Amino acid sequence: MVHSGPSNWTAQATVTASLTAFLFEGFTYNAVYLGRVLPALGGDAKVTPLLIIFNTIWGLALWSYLRTSWADPGAVPEEWHDFVRRVGVTLPIAPGMKEWQPGKATMCKQCSRARPERAHHCGLCGVCILRLDHHCPWINNCVGFNNHKYFLLTCLYALLACVVGFVTAAPELVAVTQRLRLAMHGIDDGPPLDPSDEIAFLVFGTLAVFISMFLAPLLYFQLTLAVTNKTTIEANYINMTNPFDQGTALQNLVQIFGALGPDWILPIKPWRLHLDGVSFSSSAEAEKLPLTAGMGGAYPEDVSRDEEDFSYDGKGKNWARAFGDRLKTPLIGEALWRANYHVVEPNRQDMDLRKPSTLDYMLGCMQIDCDGNQKPTSSDTPPSVEASGPPYMQLSRIG
Repeated sequence: MVHSGPSNWTAQATVTASLTAFLFEGFTYNAVYLGRVLPALGGDAKVTPLLIIFNTIWGLALWSYLRTSWADPGAVPEEWHDFVRRVGVTLPIAPGMKEWQPGKATMCKQCSRARPERAHHCGLCGVCILRLDHHCPWINNCVGFNNHKYFLLTCLYALLACVVGFVTAAPELVAVTQRLRLAMHGIDDGPPLDPSDEIAFLVFGTLAVFISMFLAPLLYFQLTLAVTNKTTIEANYINMTNPFDQGTALQNLVQIFGALGPDWILPIKPWRLHLDGVSFSSSAEAEKLPLTAGMGGAYPEDVSRDEEDFSYDGKGKNWARAFGDRLKTPLIGEALWRANYHVVEPNRQDMDLRKPSTLDYMLGCMQIDCDGNQKPTSSDTPPSVEASGPPYMQLSRIG
């Protein structure tokens, strides 16, 4: 994401430092250690296998880092905003709060636009991001729905590269350290090595240790959240049990990496990801929402749609991905969103079909109470209240 102002300079500095560390570690291990230090100390036979092992891991780490940094983290798609405009006041909109809000569209104070569940606003990027985890200065980007997998792989492979590099070079690091200690006392022992190579090699080992000390707790923290289907932001929510926990660590990781397969280990788009980032299956509502349909659940009769509603004229790649190949019925895309976000279906014959005003749009917030429960339907209200106001005003009282 593009930033401006002083924060841009800070972001560029941290990214430059990250890339410099990546490139320095890779160059020093290959050119200095494998190219000169190891052969000089009699380890020629180990050069080729170490070259393959280290560069495979280091290459995956660099690839993952670049994908994380360059990828769109998951800005709220225009398909969602089109959907919000189209359904108007029939979409319940809740105020954004620092708590679990499953199945609720919330209003972003900064953007003044409705956003899906688990989406949050990034002040640095200036947009709302789907399932936002955090904004990472080391990659100058947000970590969200689209690049969360890449971020986890970056932490994993970068840590492995540092550990493998340090462990395989440990005997030579000890030998070079002893050589420099003797050289300080004027004693020249062992095969000749360029002092600059020795210093660069020792810096490589020191930097590998420090990077590992930084990445190890970070990876542990991130994986702990991932296997419980939480983000860094959601880790602080205590108003209810995690409603998005799928029950097992594997099923929770599937929502980030896609279905288990060889693509898990590569920083590429998941081959079989059955989520669109706009709606998520909720364990707390599995029995009454259609998010588990096709996976053993049944669709309520009141969420059936006409055929044209399923694809909206074929628009929206995010819609088409939503559980598309796992469902036995075509409740995907907009139909799925309507069900997940409790979009009210008014009696079209009684509706005033004029374009909703801004006030009408905000009245959608009145369709749910502060606890997220649907308010009583018009049939549950006294006749005097039910008959008051034009039809579009009565939408706020429909369950």
